Amino acid sequence: MTDLLAQLVARRLLLVTGKGGTGKTSVAAALARLAADQGVKTLVVELGHAAVLPDLLRPAEARAGESEREPRRAGENLFTLRLVPEDALLEYLELQLRVRAIARGIVGNAGFRRFLDAAPGWRELITLGKLWHLATREDARGRPAWPLIVVDAPATGHGLSLLSAPTVIIDTVRLGPLRRNTDQVQALLTDAARTLVVTVTTLEELPVNETLELRARVQALGLGLGPVIANGVEPPLDLPDAERVLEAVARLDGHDAPSPLADPVALCASARHRLLRARMQGGFLARLTREIGAAPIELPWLSQGVDGPEGVAALASSLHTGLARASVEVGR
Repeated sequence: MTDLLAQLVARRLLLVTGKGGTGKTSVAAALARLAADQGVKTLVVELGHAAVLPDLLRPAEARAGESEREPRRAGENLFTLRLVPEDALLEYLELQLRVRAIARGIVGNAGFRRFLDAAPGWRELITLGKLWHLATREDARGRPAWPLIVVDAPATGHGLSLLSAPTVIIDTVRLGPLRRNTDQVQALLTDAARTLVVTVTTLEELPVNETLELRARVQALGLGLGPVIANGVEPPLDLPDAERVLEAVARLDGHDAPSPLADPVALCASARHRLLRARMQGGFLARLTREIGAAPIELPWLSQGVDGPEGVAALASSLHTGLARASVEVGR
């Protein structure tokens, strides 16, 4: 196990976030897959009503007819869970009231639901409370039930709302069960030995800007920072003296090309696009390295995409390589 990978899996909670469209869900799945392959029992959690991780991690036949309330096995040492705030609230009320029918009656009451719709931040708080419960749960032998939990957290804006929810309560509520529970959640979030925020970006202007702003806000909240993962990096075009080669190709007669894709004009346009994109990405990579004080972990653009277990396995392999090359101390 590489040093940086060992630092990550030694935590209890890894919150993966970033600008929407950067592939954070795929990276969360790959990180969980990689940790499980290292022998660490790992639970990967997605938030909200959309179920994406099962399609990424498990064949369709393994998902038929399963419940969403309990973690489901996705492979050796790997489990998935979809956390819906309304379901977590119902589970919490069942634990407190000890009568399931009463809890369901409360949650199903139209007036109570209108109250919830008007109450800001309750979804974030109940979500964090459920994550705290999972992270602190122990088995019969007193060991962590889930040694590592990887969370596919919301994208940047909603992700910050989630992470800052305990601070809002602490600033406004002084006493009572809500304050005690919130203090426990905040203690978990701000303990860098247990929790890290991992940010995912692509090497483009808006995602890079959001990544730097996100890390500054996360640090201001007192949370530990994990590595930045740069996703979709253009593979190098291995052409020595590329412009001279492309000019020579452009002069070739394209009438005998076996397909339109092999036409010299199309080949040169494609190669020049890749060279320009690699140059642009190199500039943003240098900026991130300079401003965060460490080189991001690079994940290549995968032509086959990441839409199932095979794609996740390929991304996990690239992530393992990137972590092995890095020399970063996380949590600061």
